[in-house]
Amino acid sequence: MLPFNREQTLVTGAFEGEVNLLLNHPQFPNVKAMGIGNLEQAVQLFSYLNQNPQIRKIVFLGSCGVYPWSETKPNTIVSPNSVCSWELSASLGFTKQLPHTPQSFPLQRDPMFAGGICNAPTCITLHTMDSPPEENWKTLSFENLELFGLTKVANEFKIPVTAYLAVTNTVGPKGSSEWANQWRELSNKLQGYFLPV
Repeated sequence: MLPFNREQTLVTGAFEGEVNLLLNHPQFPNVKAMGIGNLEQAVQLFSYLNQNPQIRKIVFLGSCGVYPWSETKPNTIVSPNSVCSWELSASLGFTKQLPHTPQSFPLQRDPMFAGGICNAPTCITLHTMDSPPEENWKTLSFENLELFGLTKVANEFKIPVTAYLAVTNTVGPKGSSEWANQWRELSNKLQGYFLPV
């Protein structure tokens, strides 16, 4: 794991189950779940950082689905090197992608784990995708619902983010049920990397 100053590092996730083993642990004085989805993450993180100016680094522990064309497989842990927010509905021609700048944010990747580009759309993808819907989607590896909102706010505060994601499922119509069956075990494994031996 990348080294961090425990007094200046926020460890966060989408919901308490993703950080519950670290809550109230003396090694992690700043642990708080920020909510599900990009918007909830952004609002909650903005409020937290305004009340906790000592935070100089953010470690996000979460879960993700893997796109079928990605080399990464479920039941692994990844540390993405960047995050964007592309909507599948726009790529399929059902909606228009709303513009946002920048279009992506870099992350401080932990080289101990596989990297890749994480997509953080506003909705869970239920569409079957055997291949990328557009050429630029070939570069995407994972899908998580919070990382773009969190990183956008952290960027405003000039705070670097490292994300660790448990790959629970393949993105698609069975993704939610696969996630429900896998997240607890993989979250325990992920949090276990941070607990002292």
